[in-house]
Amino acid sequence: MTGVEVRRVVVIPELCRGCGLCERECPVDAITVEEGAARIDEDRCVKCGLCAEACPFSALLLGRAYERDGEIRVEVLEEAPRVRVRVVEERCVGCQACSSSCPFGALRGEKGAAPELNEDRCVGCLECVRTCPARAIEPVGGAG
Repeated sequence: MTGVEVRRVVVIPELCRGCGLCERECPVDAITVEEGAARIDEDRCVKCGLCAEACPFSALLLGRAYERDGEIRVEVLEEAPRVRVRVVEERCVGCQACSSSCPFGALRGEKGAAPELNEDRCVGCLECVRTCPARAIEPVGGAG
């Protein structure tokens, strides 16, 4: 195995019935149903796995994508990773970029102060980690 592992949501078109449940469940509007099958906008998708949980036909799978022998492979995860985040207040600059980027409203705060994390709302999509310019948001927990 080479390269960096990343989470990925894969659509199995043969199983998709185009019902739209995944589209309605997606918190970032990354899924559209076109020509009877779900399509994922990879640029918008935060890989939270809520679409895969919502699909009654197992047409969406959450997995780890990695490169092997020059090909991208996807290992299907039995359940969503148990990853959450923590705020490192000493590094935080109070810009609230993390709060603005969180599709689940798990981070909230006032400009100039560290955000407060609502752990019940955090699904571990790590969008806040990618967005934080000060690297003050860190993932914690296992990857499933």
